[in-house]
Amino acid sequence: MNQKIYAYIAIFFSMLFWGMSFIWTKDLLNAGFTPVIIITLRVFISAVLLFTVFKLAGKLDKIDKKDYKLFLMLAFFEPFLYFFGENWGLQFLDASLGSIIISTIPVFVPFLMYFFHKEALRWQIVLGVFLTIIGLGVMTISPNLTFDVSGKGVALMFLAVFSACGYSVVLFKVIQKYEAITITTTQNIIGAIYYIPLFFIFEFKTFKTLTFSFETLYPIFALAILCSSIAFICYSYSAKRLSISKTTVFTNAVPIVTIIFVVILGKEILTLSKVIGIIIVILGVFLSQIDFKKRIIKRRYYASKNRVSAKVLPGIQGK
Repeated sequence: MNQKIYAYIAIFFSMLFWGMSFIWTKDLLNAGFTPVIIITLRVFISAVLLFTVFKLAGKLDKIDKKDYKLFLMLAFFEPFLYFFGENWGLQFLDASLGSIIISTIPVFVPFLMYFFHKEALRWQIVLGVFLTIIGLGVMTISPNLTFDVSGKGVALMFLAVFSACGYSVVLFKVIQKYEAITITTTQNIIGAIYYIPLFFIFEFKTFKTLTFSFETLYPIFALAILCSSIAFICYSYSAKRLSISKTTVFTNAVPIVTIIFVVILGKEILTLSKVIGIIIVILGVFLSQIDFKKRIIKRRYYASKNRVSAKVLPGIQGK
């Protein structure tokens, strides 16, 4: 099977788990967990699990000392700053709207990749992103054609968006040298180190008052294992085999996953505007993945090959 197919399968699971993450995070916030507690538990469990499994399996790459500054920056953007914006933002926004804002990441990433790393900015990526923006805008319109959202929540979500953009710029350098397992394990270990002091200084008293049950433990471990571990490994794997710009466009599929599941779980209602928006977003994501230039060259190649065959075959048949 082609490596690109594996990459697309991997990115599918990343978007699936990250789409669900908004629902699980919102459930924990409603249960009285604070953003710092959620993030610390999520990243700490992920870091311990990944390091234990892959260290014993001998799958972790040795990191050069000069590259630790890249990993420190990577972990600062995500999980530290990204989760700060996302989890605090979800205190003021619905899960579906929060995921919609996060899915605007591809609007900025291709331009940053072009500016910092001279990665080609293909017109279909820009057009695909433009279509997804239209689709996301349609999704946010309420039945009475108004936008009723928290400005603070939106600002915090866009902090997460720009953090993810910074993460993508740094990730471009890291994936040239290290495998996805090493990247995800290291960034989560550093992320846990960033958050643990905040946890003990500001939230330990609140943590001791919380009640743990299946309803709260399930989303915590789902966030840690599926979202902070498997999803990030799949994302880095895909980014290494596709381009960063092409991979981040799939972020636009996150709100689709979130909306589908919040409707199935009865947490929100699916409106006509959301259905139309989902269709437009899918079209934008699909368009951004097609390399028309390669397809045209390939078509011309086979056309010229057929013309040559048509000229040669009559001569062969006459012998």
